[in-house]
This record gives sequence, C-alpha cells and structure tokens, in this order.
Amino acid sequence: LTAEGIPYEAGIAHYKEIARGQLLGDDIGMLKLLIHQETRHILGVHIIGTGATELVHIGQTAMAFNATVDHFVKTVFNYPTLAECYKVAALNGINKLMGV
Repeated sequence: LTAEGIPYEAGIAHYKEIARGQLLGDDIGMLKLLIHQETRHILGVHIIGTGATELVHIGQTAMAFNATVDHFVKTVFNYPTLAECYKVAALNGINKLMGV
C-alpha cells in the first residue's frame, strides 16, 4: 500500500484487551485492519495469535464484498469471542482517522 501511494490507517486490537484473549491467556495475539483513509474500505487484515486461521475468513469476506470499516462497528459479535477484535480494531482505526 505504501509503495502504491494508497492512503491507509491501521486499526489494531490486542488479544489481551479482549475478554476471550484474557481467558485464553494469549497476551501477544493481535488483529490489525488496514483501512483506506478516504473510502474507509477494508484493504487488508493481519491476525497473529490463537485462532488466527479461524478469524481471518471474516476479514476476507468483508474485503470480498467491498465492506467499509463501519460494517465491523455496526456488527454485533458474540461475547466472549476473539471475533470481537474486529470491532475493537475498527473503532481504533476510526479514532485514528478522526485524529482522536
């Protein structure tokens, strides 16, 4: 994205901030959303940690349907699950886009 000059922001959620991550004892896992600064579309998803292979398809589907970061903010995720990282990362990214 940087090499192509695409303006983006990264929204990050650490597993240790999520109830399920705390229950699992995973304090190094994280989910990162790459968000287009102008259109707010999801450009990429990076996940490291417990269950990453079971979470990444959610981001892949959002990208396939050209979803914006707002989709994750409006979505209700089961609690406590690591999928909640999508909402936390989305909110983090939106705050960065707004300069908060």
